[in-house]
Amino acid sequence: MFRLTIILATIAATLVGLGYLLHLNPEEITVRLSATNQWSAPLPIFMLAIFMTGVSVMFALTIVFAGRRAFSGWRTERSARRTKRQQNRKEQGLSFAWLGELDRARAVLAKALRDHPDDLSAFLLFAHTHLDDGNYTRALEVLQEGLDKRGHDPKLLLFLANAQCGLGQDAAAIESLELARRADPASPAILSALRDAFVSTERWPEAGDAQQALLSLLREPEARLEAERWLVGMRYQAALAITDPPAQIAALRALVRAHPDFEPAAVTLGDILLESGQPRQAERVWRRALGRGARAGILERLELLLAGGPREHRLDALTRRLVKQNPQDGTARLFRARRLIRAGSLDDAAVELEKVGGPWNSLAGYHALVAELHVRRRATDDAVVAFRHALAAGAVEAFHCRVCGHHREDWTAFCTSCRSWGSYQSGYEIGNDAPEGAGSLPPLVAASPAPRR
Repeated sequence: MFRLTIILATIAATLVGLGYLLHLNPEEITVRLSATNQWSAPLPIFMLAIFMTGVSVMFALTIVFAGRRAFSGWRTERSARRTKRQQNRKEQGLSFAWLGELDRARAVLAKALRDHPDDLSAFLLFAHTHLDDGNYTRALEVLQEGLDKRGHDPKLLLFLANAQCGLGQDAAAIESLELARRADPASPAILSALRDAFVSTERWPEAGDAQQALLSLLREPEARLEAERWLVGMRYQAALAITDPPAQIAALRALVRAHPDFEPAAVTLGDILLESGQPRQAERVWRRALGRGARAGILERLELLLAGGPREHRLDALTRRLVKQNPQDGTARLFRARRLIRAGSLDDAAVELEKVGGPWNSLAGYHALVAELHVRRRATDDAVVAFRHALAAGAVEAFHCRVCGHHREDWTAFCTSCRSWGSYQSGYEIGNDAPEGAGSLPPLVAASPAPRR
């Protein structure tokens, strides 16, 4: 209301002013509009005409600008509505996929792609529904169509590799992942998938290179530690794949030097030296590994190498030194007691078992040794009681995986149950006996083949 009053007052003042000028200047003036046209009128009339022309131009410009703003706002609002509708469709498709209603998910995502065929995320979700459904052939067709339209997008190539792996086309999957890596060399997802593809095809050197590249991208300490353990396992497998014995021995020696607490490398190196006719070199490797904290596999190999031969006294001296170096180590005493029982020194074995404290005296392996001692002494009743204690304490197999608990009679570098490395420990070891990182390497991939050793 106040603004309208101001406008009316301004118009009235203008008209009054023009009327006053007309009273003071009644004579006419002539203005030439062109070479042949002219217009004669009093000066106030000319001023009024110019003023009205300016007002008309300003009014027209205001109308034009207001119309443009209104049209732009309408277009923005329409685009926002379409974007929101597209987002809702993708979220709805994702929800259906999460609930396992893959047909409904594909129907919703198909509408999203019909309205926005260039929406990469909707396209990937659509392809993922086929992957989740196990329809790798259809997923492959969809992704090939996407690549034809959008070029070598790394996300499309990653999904394409998943479909190719599902169809058993490992070589094609690796080729797709290599293209994706060239397009996006800093993608952890692509490097992880490429590493797993190399593992599944037993291309261990390439798997190690991919893991090394992935390791260089990680910053969190825990993630780096896990990646480093994966890398050690792959380097170990790459060494096992070498067919030339001298080259294989050199690779395993380098791995032992770089990771002295990785027991599988030391055990395997000794095995290969033994197979190549170098028993003293094998013994030296295993003794060094034992000094670095390795236990289960190393002691088993040393016992197999030395027991029953001319150097059996070295095994006795070795177990005696282990006990002397750490009298509180129940594991060393249990190995020493087993050695004495098998050598027939039953009284000495009994002394060692009496010195075993907790928590080692609660292990099934401890009670099994006590039972074996009673059997050797022909104390049947005591042996039965000890065997009962052993069974109550757990399984009495010689070795078990500290990751998944799987049991077996002999030590192995790789657990086929949980796919972990160096995780087997003897029934004489407690969970914290192994040095940190000495064999708790994480699983590779569920589809990876079991190592040879």
